[in-house]
Amino acid sequence: MKDNDARTTIESLLSKMRDILLVANVPGHQINMRSCAFKIDTCTRAFDWLHDLYLSLEYEGIVKVYRLLPPEIWTRYKTLGIDGLAEQILLEKAAKKLLKRWRKQRPNMFGRNRKSDLKFVIQPAADYCREK
Repeated sequence: MKDNDARTTIESLLSKMRDILLVANVPGHQINMRSCAFKIDTCTRAFDWLHDLYLSLEYEGIVKVYRLLPPEIWTRYKTLGIDGLAEQILLEKAAKKLLKRWRKQRPNMFGRNRKSDLKFVIQPAADYCREK
């Protein structure tokens, strides 16, 4: 598996999870992948971590609560400032659990680009970043 294939696989899983992660109050910049190239073993560990999160009880719990109502209703609650409903309390509790799991040993592959990332370019025959 090439670095680009691994990156594409991680990005597809991350995009599948993005809406639920935003509901769980994960900062938007953490749901992105840094643009620097990574070694294959780093990509593998990051994918394993993300896949374990996807299969976790915390993720499943928030998905079950979020699916109780259509997304438009959740948006309407937020827009109108409605608080304290039973389903909102359940969603908040599930969101806290998922956010706690997200913060635990999150790979550095997820997050904002760093200034040093901009100095690197992907070399076609290499699995790592090199400076220009």
